[in-house]
Amino acid sequence: MSDDVSDDVDMNGARWESAHRAVYGCGAWERARLQADVLVAWHTERTAGFGAPVPDRPLVRTAPRVKWPWGSGSDENTTGLVLWRLAHETGVLVDQVLLTDAVRYCEEPGVVPSAAGPLPDQARRGGIAVGSPESVAAIGRILRAHVADGSAQSPPRTAGRMSVGGRVRELRATPDWDGGDWPAALALARRAMRRADDLRDQGTWQPTARERAIAGRIRLDREPADETALSRPPAPDWPARARRLLHLALALSTAAGSLPGEDGSTPSPLATALSVTADAFALLRAGTEEIEHLWAAESRVPADPGTWELCHVPAALRTQIEETEHLVRAAEAFLWVLACG
Repeated sequence: MSDDVSDDVDMNGARWESAHRAVYGCGAWERARLQADVLVAWHTERTAGFGAPVPDRPLVRTAPRVKWPWGSGSDENTTGLVLWRLAHETGVLVDQVLLTDAVRYCEEPGVVPSAAGPLPDQARRGGIAVGSPESVAAIGRILRAHVADGSAQSPPRTAGRMSVGGRVRELRATPDWDGGDWPAALALARRAMRRADDLRDQGTWQPTARERAIAGRIRLDREPADETALSRPPAPDWPARARRLLHLALALSTAAGSLPGEDGSTPSPLATALSVTADAFALLRAGTEEIEHLWAAESRVPADPGTWELCHVPAALRTQIEETEHLVRAAEAFLWVLACG
């Protein structure tokens, strides 16, 4: 199943909700709200200036308060409800909603729905909240900023059809904002390994025989033994590489958890290095699992896996895995020196 809208996705409400749970492990509203959080957070930080602290912003109302059935009026809730309503009306998954369609939806006159229209169960149980129709227009401006930025980052053939799912995957792998700061995680892992090396060289930390043995047993060049959603050939290359890193994250995290602290509570330098390196690898989890689900849901194996990968794996995500693989090589050298010392 592609992020792009396809003709055979139309479904009734129950099947629509079940499809979200099958692909994403959560309901349609939960998915819409999760994706909305990322879209709004990126725009908020971009507006304030990347790297700047983002202040709490009170909800600005430029019109009389009116009753409407769309959550609390926060940008995140309103964005989520826009995505939910558009996906529901067109019979596609939330991630398949095109950003350009969402922008047009927000700009249509009278877009605020009536209470009689379809709403998530959570909204019905929460009752009618206070908000303003202008809030929807404000969400249109947020989504328009994503369309403009995504068009600049994407290949020309895909820029005009950027979906919510594709954009969020891109943002999670985009450096220089808090939600995609994977370079900081990689740098933290390298610093932890350098610190362990320095402490060992200075004699401040003396690795135990058990620590050296554990370092020698960790094999970062080992391929995953289990089958994944990408096992049917031919399969794109990128997700298999990412899945390998997720297996390494589990191996490193397990090894770190097996090491006692230096004083019974404080993690040893080795445990710290293993733990933060595992965390850096694990940042690929969300994007990898989504892409595996998309590949597995294809009704037919795509004829050209390479083209499929280009359409579903943003350039920023491909860069992230390449840089993370460089970290694997640094970790291999770190563990080899420790095991042989």
